Amino acid sequence: MARILYSERPYVEELSTNKTRNLIVICERLFLPVQADAAKLELAGEIAGRLIDEPQVLLWMLQLEAIELLFELWEQKDGQFALEPNFNDLQQLRYLGFIHVEEDQVAVNIEAKDLFYFILKSHKSGKIMERHTRWEQVIFGMLFTYGILDVYYCYDIFVQVTGEEISYDEMERFLLIRIVFWRSGILLRNEKTKRLFMVSREVLDRNEVFDEWNEYQDLNFKEYTEDEYVALAMGNGVTGWPGVSEMFTYILEEIEDDRYKAMVIMKSIILMIQNGASYLDTVVKVSRLLDAEEEDEKIFYDCLKTVFYHTPIYGKKGHTLSDMAKKQDDVPFQVINGGKKI
Repeated sequence: MARILYSERPYVEELSTNKTRNLIVICERLFLPVQADAAKLELAGEIAGRLIDEPQVLLWMLQLEAIELLFELWEQKDGQFALEPNFNDLQQLRYLGFIHVEEDQVAVNIEAKDLFYFILKSHKSGKIMERHTRWEQVIFGMLFTYGILDVYYCYDIFVQVTGEEISYDEMERFLLIRIVFWRSGILLRNEKTKRLFMVSREVLDRNEVFDEWNEYQDLNFKEYTEDEYVALAMGNGVTGWPGVSEMFTYILEEIEDDRYKAMVIMKSIILMIQNGASYLDTVVKVSRLLDAEEEDEKIFYDCLKTVFYHTPIYGKKGHTLSDMAKKQDDVPFQVINGGKKI
């Protein structure tokens, strides 16, 4: 547990205690001019100036959990605080100079509270945070589904499933500003086409995914509902696809009710499938994780096969193998002219 203290250090100085690279990245995400040889205090001054002039930018940058944690720290006079469960949120607040973390204490910057408390606490800000959180969940759900987001195409899907009145430029701005705090993906821009892509860290070989997309140029990205994308985001990439519940129950029984370990194994199975592993490879790898009894083998194979055919695959643009089989069945027979003349 860490003690909560208060820091009277000027806000700009607090910001400048960040690493130079972190300050440069934040400047870039705020579309501020950056000089390679700029001093940390100079970079911090640029960031502080933008945030003070446009505090609403914080609602684009910070995730809801981080802002809620910030209020908790601001409103506690004394007390202790658990660092480990809140590491990612603390890191966001640390980058923006709201706090300073050292071993067994969290120092809350008083000037930052004076500057931003009432703006962030307003009813209007609360509505904006809720809206951005929903955007984030849908985008995360898409990332778990497709592995790589072609932002141009995913913008169309996003607008269609959410009904949001948002321009493409707003969507791109949201990704560029907020991505600095996301640990699940990286942004890439094609220098020739200027198209923006967001790549999940769970994709093993992005070139292989792009190659498959080229093979399926006539195949559209599979669209799911807004609630389905959100459920996938909330489930960390695992949701109620056919076979998942049965497979999880089977795993749980095999490893004697270690729920956390069962979740890790279930997630590993999903990632194998999404990254294009064959059924045989999946069976072999999962068999190494589980020491199934001979009498349980049928249950094991039935569960795994169902999951295998109903999990969205990155290279298939979010379609499952079951979807692809149905599309193949729907292809009409082609009449070929020719044959023996009589």
